[in-house]
Amino acid sequence: MIPDSPRYNIENLKIDEIIFTQGFVPSCNIKICKGECCNLGVYLDLEFRDKILNYSDVIIKVMNDAQVKDVKLWFDGEIIEDTDFTSGLAIGTNLYKTPKGYEQCVFKDLNNFCSLQIAAEEIGLHKWDLKPTFCILYPLTIDHSVLTYDDDHSSTLSYCGKTKFENFTQTVYNALKEEISYVFGDNALDYLNKYLKNKQQ
Repeated sequence: MIPDSPRYNIENLKIDEIIFTQGFVPSCNIKICKGECCNLGVYLDLEFRDKILNYSDVIIKVMNDAQVKDVKLWFDGEIIEDTDFTSGLAIGTNLYKTPKGYEQCVFKDLNNFCSLQIAAEEIGLHKWDLKPTFCILYPLTIDHSVLTYDDDHSSTLSYCGKTKFENFTQTVYNALKEEISYVFGDNALDYLNKYLKNKQQ
């Protein structure tokens, strides 16, 4: 497994209790939402960029013809300091214009799937091994060392956005248990369950 290195330690974060109350849809469903959350690209740890580039050949192989295959154009080139990333440095993915004229992340294909995830599965890795942490966790995010709900980004989404109450069947926390375990480790759910229990007492 090659998540952002080193793995995030959930015990070093503050927990925003909105993750236990904010509603969410039954599951991510690309056929319904078209992967709207991917359109704007993502910031990722600078060190993880290099891990993605190590797999550029297989990523290019699974990309659609319209996608950008020049690896020099995959990332925006602006390195920013941000302590919410494990190395303290982050970089953003670039966007490309689709044949229909709208922009989306360079790694999102014309079928609305992530080329990083497709590439990982193609070579027998875990489906999220090449995916940036904040793609895996969405709509959870880490903001100033707080594990919280990305209400700003989600406000624009037509299926799972924060006001789409009619589509909610569970909380964000219940919906993302697999993702939380992957990013933070096997003990993360026990930690959060104990945290929630203590808050309710």
